[in-house]
Amino acid sequence: MDSNEETVQKRVVVDRPYQRSEVVTERTERGPRESGLSVGTIAIIAILAIAAMAAILYIVSNRNANESANRNANLEVASQAQQPATIVQQPAQQAPVIIQQPAAQPAPVIIQQPTLRDNASDDANMQEVATKRLGEETDMNAVSITITDSQAVLTGTVYSAAIKAKAEQIVKAVRGVKSVDNKIVVSGE
Repeated sequence: MDSNEETVQKRVVVDRPYQRSEVVTERTERGPRESGLSVGTIAIIAILAIAAMAAILYIVSNRNANESANRNANLEVASQAQQPATIVQQPAQQAPVIIQQPAAQPAPVIIQQPTLRDNASDDANMQEVATKRLGEETDMNAVSITITDSQAVLTGTVYSAAIKAKAEQIVKAVRGVKSVDNKIVVSGE
């Protein structure tokens, strides 16, 4: 017997005066075979798989087209690129020297040579910033800083090597400081 077949038995008792009879009927029913997936489910899975493959193909072809377009644009720009004009500006007492190429060029690059006056004001600005940052730390009240030619010298007394190292890190983080000579004395260890 198949797993989809079902046998149904019916028993009917007929009571008549002076007679009693019993009728038994048996019937076998076959139902549809049950599979794990219905036709509709398979159709939906197939449609989703086709849509996913189409989306992947679309993305890959667009990516390849974009890469090709970018590569072509970069090659075109590289073939048309020329050296930018360079202007070297001398200190105020001398006239600037301008080196210029033909007109259809990108904007010129200006290189300004530092003057002694600029270095002194830069050192003062760096020292002001460093002093302010050190002043924000309560453990560094006794630390002094001097900056000359972008080189910082730290002096003073602190309670631990960690505070000494932190002071050096704070000063090194100031823009324009090239080196730090840490002469801080540790007194608390």
